[in-house]
Amino acid sequence: MEGKRRIAAVLAVALSFGGAAFSANEVEVELVGFLSNLPEEGVRLPPAGVTTARLEVPNEQGGSRIAFTVEFTPRTEFARDAGRLRNDQLVVLEGVLGPGRLWVRRIHEIDIAEYGGRIGLRDGRLDLPVVADRLVEIFLDGASTLPVTFLLTPRTTSRQTNLRDGQAVTIAVVSGRRVIVAIEASGAR
Repeated sequence: MEGKRRIAAVLAVALSFGGAAFSANEVEVELVGFLSNLPEEGVRLPPAGVTTARLEVPNEQGGSRIAFTVEFTPRTEFARDAGRLRNDQLVVLEGVLGPGRLWVRRIHEIDIAEYGGRIGLRDGRLDLPVVADRLVEIFLDGASTLPVTFLLTPRTTSRQTNLRDGQAVTIAVVSGRRVIVAIEASGAR
């Protein structure tokens, strides 16, 4: 019994960083995803009380999205111009992930990076908007001849209704991630 107490004490000390203590089932995370299950009119920030929503995190390797229950409180920090949270809004959330939910500490602004290149489509054609998350390969300008895989979602915006293999594109992605928020095309190179 003494050995179990000693292990529990070591774990409690090891999992305490920066003044914040976490249990063995909690971890600090930053997640990028789409909000849902909010009231139709959205939620004004800061919320008046505890507000829960669903966060669907796209799988940047392909496959199903991972869903989390998230909890916002009046103490949740956010950018001054955030205003409201809405369904289908792409957000970056930082918080503590524990059993059953993410307690949101901070809502970050979305930083976007733009890249140019050619889209590689094995099927030859891609209809937009996509109906489900889909991985695509982009041969980036000025990079090696190997493609980089990015994720298109049904929320990816575009003025085009379809793209062809080898077509020149400009993509806007969430910085540090591979989620495409916008894709525009020009003639083939």
